[in-house]
Amino acid sequence: MTALRELAHIAGIDAEYTSWDGRPTAASEDSVLAVLRSLAPDLGVQFAGSEDAPHAIEVLERERWNEIVAPVVIGWDGAVVVPFAVPADDDLPWEVEVTTEGGQLVRAHGRLFDLPGDSHTWPGGAVHCIRRATVFTGETGYHSVRWRAGGGQGEVFAISAPTRAWGGPGEGARRWGVFAPVYGLASHETGQAGDLGTLRRLFAEVERRGGRYVATLPILAQFLDEPCMFSPYSPASRLYWNEMFLDLGPLAQRVGIEAPTAPPLVAGSRIDYRTQYHWRRHVLDPIAQRMLADPTLSHEIDRWAHATGAYDYAAFRAIGEHRRTGWGQWPSPWRDSVPLIETRADAISLGADGARLATHVAAQWAMQQQLEALGAGKVGLYLDLPVGVNCDAYEVWRHRNLFLIDVAAGAPPDPLFLGGQNWGLPPLSPIALRRDRYRYFIRCVQHHMKVASMLRIDHVMGMFRLYCVPQGRPATDGVYLRYPYEELFAILSLESHRNQCALVGEDLGTVPPQVRPAMDRHGMFRLHVGQWFFPSSVGKRPEPAPPPSVASLNTHDTATFAGWWRGADIDDRRDLELITSEQEATERSERAAQRTALLAYVQVSPSGIAVGDPLTDVERAMVGATTDLAVGPAEVVLVALDDLVLEPFPHNVPGTVEQRPNWQRRVDRWADALDEGRAGPPAAATITALVAARPTR
Repeated sequence: MTALRELAHIAGIDAEYTSWDGRPTAASEDSVLAVLRSLAPDLGVQFAGSEDAPHAIEVLERERWNEIVAPVVIGWDGAVVVPFAVPADDDLPWEVEVTTEGGQLVRAHGRLFDLPGDSHTWPGGAVHCIRRATVFTGETGYHSVRWRAGGGQGEVFAISAPTRAWGGPGEGARRWGVFAPVYGLASHETGQAGDLGTLRRLFAEVERRGGRYVATLPILAQFLDEPCMFSPYSPASRLYWNEMFLDLGPLAQRVGIEAPTAPPLVAGSRIDYRTQYHWRRHVLDPIAQRMLADPTLSHEIDRWAHATGAYDYAAFRAIGEHRRTGWGQWPSPWRDSVPLIETRADAISLGADGARLATHVAAQWAMQQQLEALGAGKVGLYLDLPVGVNCDAYEVWRHRNLFLIDVAAGAPPDPLFLGGQNWGLPPLSPIALRRDRYRYFIRCVQHHMKVASMLRIDHVMGMFRLYCVPQGRPATDGVYLRYPYEELFAILSLESHRNQCALVGEDLGTVPPQVRPAMDRHGMFRLHVGQWFFPSSVGKRPEPAPPPSVASLNTHDTATFAGWWRGADIDDRRDLELITSEQEATERSERAAQRTALLAYVQVSPSGIAVGDPLTDVERAMVGATTDLAVGPAEVVLVALDDLVLEPFPHNVPGTVEQRPNWQRRVDRWADALDEGRAGPPAAATITALVAARPTR
């Protein structure tokens, strides 16, 4: 191993990995150098080029030798485990004092030789031993630990969490729900895009039919003015909501403003986010002014905004709207040195527009209120926590030290994307995140779990290692950045119990071997995508979903059932030149065989659900495939509203930005899909199957 690659490994970078087809793969020296330069400030080393690697290794090894206790320790089920890294022959006394989050003080002491541990040989031949002191407090939470051992002393952050998340596999009844993006739930009352009002209507329909969840895409803040970026997976913040989804009618009524009249729906049109946001802001601005003019309401909003940091976020958005550029192009001091803004007066004194500020603060408060009210019934909101934020996001501006802004998260080449993927999301520095005691990650999780009953962790593999592409390098030339996944799992599990929110890991794609066992150990559901497991020949059945899974026929990133049936995903891959003509022919032949096999299976399926006439073949197959999931072992089954109405076009074609109108399609006839009187035959049969297989308890 060269000194450069040895340094990369010590720094938490995997520059070599196994590709999707089993081949050993190595990133170029240029990519390794670029990521090391980005990490160097967090590592505390001077690093300009490969010639600096030997000295950097020496510095890091010396620091590792001197670090007796890591800055973060964890424990499970009311315990805290403090690992001491000391010379193997060290038999000095140790002391630990734990101050729990609840104020309890617990002390423990002894001699190092009496602790269990294991040896570790450092470069150069020195032998250390990791000796673990376990302190039982009986209390989970975020604790402070003071320690003394091996001639050193210090204070570290401790996380003690339940081993398994709340409501995990094996703990609940067999449930079902529906999936639809909020923006797609348009109505004549809300105009081109859906909002929390139409989402509330969907909740009521699902509850009436006995469902337990409504799943949707991230509803986080986005830039819908300048720059206009509406992908839900490249948000402007993971700490604040997208005010475009506010149900404006009740707000207008509350402050005595005439209810807004939405622009008329145009059949077949896509959602124009810029126009839609402009219209909604035209309505929201005067509502916000009235809300903050009411002394009682203003006091409530002000108290909430101070507690949640919303003034700081609102000032960021206000200055951005004024400048009409991302923060990287703002003049100083707004770009680099603005102190944390805690009050409205602070923001205005620093030059933020008062009216814009008022709108963003009031909108965030109202979104939180409406989302909390939405989850007060029997149906829970199933939300999605995206991998990160875009480069212009609030957090990158405010917490720049936590992000590696010269690097982008992505995915290595796989069968669908041989060129790899660059998502344009600056990854969090695992070193800075840990040094900051995970405050930002904890806030992100809490923000979602306050309103969600189930939280899907997008690309859960990123908690273990995240594929990162340096700026200027192709997506095929990335490295993996390692993260302390047990610490992240501890946070998720702790917050899961505090908020009674179940966890789902999106484990699709290249999955390292340690991921799913860790998910099982900590009570996290996995995903099962039915269309990937359809039979390939007559006489076979679809592969059943694992019991600890959330099962569905598809995801927002795959073809809808009707699109899969007609091969629309193959059309896309051909048009995007991702497959050759020979591969296209092979895939179409295989798809035809799957259609025949699936249709044959559902016609003799023992489900007891009639899936024959008057349904067409595609309708019969969709009903039968969903029924098979419903009667199967998966604890949770989701059905997409798009499948109930046989929508052929997906919401997103991964890897396309300009080539496809992603995230802009409405869900046609969604309001009829769950109504017994108005639903079409395939929708009615599908919901009947779900209700029969998973009755309300």
